[in-house]
Amino acid sequence: MGMKSQGKYVEFFYDRVEDWRDKLGRVDVVVNEWLKVQKNWKILYNIFLLSEDIRMQLPEDTKVFEGVDKEFKEMMADASANPSVVEACTNERKDILIGWSQAIKKCEKALNDYLEQKKKSFPRFYFLSN
Repeated sequence: MGMKSQGKYVEFFYDRVEDWRDKLGRVDVVVNEWLKVQKNWKILYNIFLLSEDIRMQLPEDTKVFEGVDKEFKEMMADASANPSVVEACTNERKDILIGWSQAIKKCEKALNDYLEQKKKSFPRFYFLSN
């Protein structure tokens, strides 16, 4: 916004300024969604992929999480191979990340429901956080 307010001095660069403003806005949105997915993925990774009890009790959600895990790792490898943040933050990737975020929330809700049932059966679990 600062460069655009310079009036006649920015007219020559106006198209480039607008292009970069759009790119940086997209980068901001995608990186924030990416960080949210990564944070939630990191929390649920050990629970859904390394806990046999959860895998047996929540098989559908485990499959969903396994799919997200596989695709997320592929996306991270791709981003590592091409470290340009502007190129990595496409609108297509934003839509993919939003889909993964919704899938992870679904898995997290199923896990919380399962843990709530366990807490009812075993009251001492009320002192543990999810």
